Amino acid sequence: MTYTEYVATLAGLSITGVVKAYTAPPTQLSTAQLPAQWARLPSGETTVATMSGAAGLPSFTCDLVIAVEAMQQNTQPANYTKALALIDALQTALTTEALNNVVDSWQMRLDGEQIGDTAYWVIVATVTGSE
Repeated sequence: MTYTEYVATLAGLSITGVVKAYTAPPTQLSTAQLPAQWARLPSGETTVATMSGAAGLPSFTCDLVIAVEAMQQNTQPANYTKALALIDALQTALTTEALNNVVDSWQMRLDGEQIGDTAYWVIVATVTGSE
């Protein structure tokens, strides 16, 4: 698997509740496109097998981001409920992908991020996988 294939796999995950899936990070969002998802640029690691000198199994890491809502939009309880539903849906999608032997582990967090001229509540899943 290449880095490009790994990112495309994550970007193409079907996550219940997501309205728009981007193939690259957006420069601007509108409320009609929310929740929206995209993958960031990946990182990775490949170790060399000591005895043979051949490359071992590569490991890929990439952040999958879901913009939930603009920070100034709706009420705190509504945004909290929406974020919980999305994080559960993301957990389900990643669990399904793990069964396909592409995803090995992930960590999720809620964060704030500036996209264009607006700050958004975002869920960020740091996903690690291998081929």
